[in-house]
Amino acid sequence: MFNYSGMKWLTTTLLLAAVISLSSACGVSTSTNGQAAKPIDPEQVERIAFLNQIADDMYKQTMDGQVTEARNKLMQMSDQIPKIHFEGITSVEGLNALTETITQAKRVYNAAAYSPEEGQVAVAKIRLATDALTHKNQPMWLQYYKVLQNDTNNLSEDVKANKQKEALANFGKLSQHIAIIHPSLLISRDAASVEKLDSLLAFIRTNLNSQPMSTRQLESGLDHLNHVLDDLFLKNKDAIAFVPITDPRQPIIWSLGIGLIIVSVLSFVGWRMYQSGRHIVPVKQTRETENR
Repeated sequence: MFNYSGMKWLTTTLLLAAVISLSSACGVSTSTNGQAAKPIDPEQVERIAFLNQIADDMYKQTMDGQVTEARNKLMQMSDQIPKIHFEGITSVEGLNALTETITQAKRVYNAAAYSPEEGQVAVAKIRLATDALTHKNQPMWLQYYKVLQNDTNNLSEDVKANKQKEALANFGKLSQHIAIIHPSLLISRDAASVEKLDSLLAFIRTNLNSQPMSTRQLESGLDHLNHVLDDLFLKNKDAIAFVPITDPRQPIIWSLGIGLIIVSVLSFVGWRMYQSGRHIVPVKQTRETENR
C-alpha cells in the first residue's frame, strides 16, 4: 500500500497533469464541431458588426418604403463582403448562403417592377443572416420557433382530418417561414442538420401532393420534422447538453471552466487519499517492530 510520501507524489502528479491539460485547453480553442478554431481577428469582428448595421438600416428603410435608399445600402453590403474573412465565424455553406441571399435581393430591388412584399422578404433574410453572424448564442431567428410550431401544428391537424387543400396551404406558410431563416440556419448550424430539414420538407411536399394524400407517411414525416426543428433551435435537452453555449470570441473562459473542474476533482481525490493514508501503518515499520 502507499505510504504518505507516495500518495503525496501521486497527488502532485495528478495536479500537474491537470495544469498541463488546462494550459493546452487555453492555448487552443475548440469549435462546436470538434475542430480547432483560430482566434477571430478583432478587425473582422468590427467589419461584421458594420455589415450588420448596414443591414439594419436597409431593413428600416425598406419597411418605410425608402426603396432607393435601401438599394444603396444593399450595394454597400455587397461591397463589404469581399473585405471580410469569415474563417472561424461561419462555415463555407454559411458564407455561400449569405452571398446568395444578397444576390437574390439584388434581383428583387433592381427589378423593373419592384414588389414591396418580395422586398420585405428579401431584406428580412439579410437582416436575420447578418444578425446570426454577430450573435452566435442568441440570434434573432430563434424567435421563429413558435411561428414554426404553429405552422406544423396546423399542418398536422389538416393531415389528420384528411384536408388536403388546407394542408397544402399551411405547408406553403411553413415553407415560406423556413425560407426566411434558411440562410441564418446555414450560418449558425452545421450543413448536415439543415440538409435533414430540407429532405424532410421535400418528403412532406411529395406526400401532400400524392393522390390520395399519404396520411400515415405524412404523420411520420411531421413527427421527424418536429424533432429536427427542436435540434436546430436547441430545444432538445440532449442537444443542449452537448453544445457548449459560449462565445467563440471568448474561448479562454470556456477552457478555464473545464480546467477548474479538472483541478477541483483531482484536488478532492488527493485529499481523500491523504486522509486515508493517515490511518495506514507502514508494513516495513511493523516488521522492524517484530524483529526487536
